[in-house]
Amino acid sequence: MDNNLQVIRQVLDYIEEHLTEEELNLDMITEEIGYSKYHLHRMFTFVVGVSIHQYIQRRRLTEAARVLVFTQKPLMEIALCSGYDTQRSFSRSFKTMYNCSPSRYRKKSSFMPLQLKYDMEQRGKIPGDRVLNIKTVEEDSIYLAGYDGSTKHGFRVIGRCWNLMHKYKDEIISRTDKDFLIGVNDYKEYESNGPLFHYIAAAQVTSLAYIPAHMKAFTLPPSRYAVFTFRGKNEDSLQPVAEYIYQEWFPNSTCRFNERNPYGFAKYGETADEHGQSEIQFWVPIL
Repeated sequence: MDNNLQVIRQVLDYIEEHLTEEELNLDMITEEIGYSKYHLHRMFTFVVGVSIHQYIQRRRLTEAARVLVFTQKPLMEIALCSGYDTQRSFSRSFKTMYNCSPSRYRKKSSFMPLQLKYDMEQRGKIPGDRVLNIKTVEEDSIYLAGYDGSTKHGFRVIGRCWNLMHKYKDEIISRTDKDFLIGVNDYKEYESNGPLFHYIAAAQVTSLAYIPAHMKAFTLPPSRYAVFTFRGKNEDSLQPVAEYIYQEWFPNSTCRFNERNPYGFAKYGETADEHGQSEIQFWVPIL
């Protein structure tokens, strides 16, 4: 008899094999797997992080986005292969997930997968199903006020920067967004010093003219970014997120890193829910 994780693996494989079939749903899956709808729904949602219905929709629309970029198939054909009866209903769902119409997405020619196939081997990390949204953003120069330090002598400097930032953040009168604080990895000296970087804990400000005397001013250059939004605890490591983005997401996308911009950063939400989680945005500079 298969254990429950093996059952989930079977469900994931079955979904991939039948992704383009219109009738793919919970009833069809439970009949094939031989599991009750109630228990399979609960177990799948707990393990994968989204319901079976949401997972199928996200997978289908991700593959639809791939087809839009890499082929010239008609929208109606893509809609039918994605499980939609009409082009209108497909376009509405696609726009909800990608924030633009299928036609506009095709013109941009940039494939950004929102839901890759769930990898059971990556359980316990922060996988793609926890990424609520992915978008590209064009930003002018970003002005910051805060504290910095080098990780040359250890990563405890990051905690010290944040302790100072939280202690004195209310002294900043020119904050542009009080809902978020920003943690920046500065990799300008990465090659010469090995796997080390300069860290900045800061708040975004409208101007560098009015910041507390004990803080430093920083400027990030204008750039285009891929922004990954998810929910988590601010004190948790972002390493699993970075591994997903760099090892899984980027190889499957058409995005290219902006090598001229050595700054990657995360925005941490200041408001946490009852589970201690807040919105976190992971910003990666791209061309």
